[in-house]
Amino acid sequence: MSNKYCLNSEEIVKKAIKVSNKTRSAFKINDYAILLFSKSLLDYLIKEANLESKEWLTPYHPYASNQIFNGNFDGISISAIMPPMGASPIASVAEDLITCGAKVLLLVCGAWGIAKNIKLLDFLIPTHAIGPDGTSIYYGRKPEDITSMDKDLVNIFSEEVKKRTMGHHIGKNYSIEAFYKINVEQVENLQNNGFISLENGELNTLAAISNVKKVKFGAIFYSYYNPLEGWIVPWFQDEYKKCVELEGEITLATIKRIANEN
Repeated sequence: MSNKYCLNSEEIVKKAIKVSNKTRSAFKINDYAILLFSKSLLDYLIKEANLESKEWLTPYHPYASNQIFNGNFDGISISAIMPPMGASPIASVAEDLITCGAKVLLLVCGAWGIAKNIKLLDFLIPTHAIGPDGTSIYYGRKPEDITSMDKDLVNIFSEEVKKRTMGHHIGKNYSIEAFYKINVEQVENLQNNGFISLENGELNTLAAISNVKKVKFGAIFYSYYNPLEGWIVPWFQDEYKKCVELEGEITLATIKRIANEN
């Protein structure tokens, strides 16, 4: 019996090339790939990094993400993508990005700010990915593992945030995938154990894949919800757009520093 995997990202790309009659360059991803979920953030990056959309792998397999956006910021080639939310779908997207050329993955989005001193729309820089999820185990990560984030990216993100706002926090992130099954006691325990944020497994999965594939990975969040204070809808507030645009500015500054230091 063979332990060989039935399918991999490289095979997907080769089939896409064959079916589309395109060259491999048509599926090229730039060195720096931003994964995001906010349309307002994408609009900001389109403007500031001169991003242009193009068809990528979506027509060629069901787990691909939508359009890829490629562009250039101060001479640095950047790609951006809005994948489906969740650990499982983001895993295939991450593998495809790496197969097509990404060397640095940056998760730029929102999370639940759970530390007692965090305010709505404060920025969160995760230092460790902790907690169970159903996907990262396939990349060698055990549910009890404490996965450290890339220290260089943590430091650069932190420094760039500090230049722009006092509303920022650095610390551990915990993952729980069941949105409606998070209780008050869990959140209070996480607070007492020094966690600053909570999300649904994407951080764990991207960190695990990046470790296996030997690419750099970092993340920046903004806090859009405190589960102990009740649900709100922050993206209808004027401050939300300003927040995600500032998150985009911080991300581009971080990419520029990484590129200049290499």
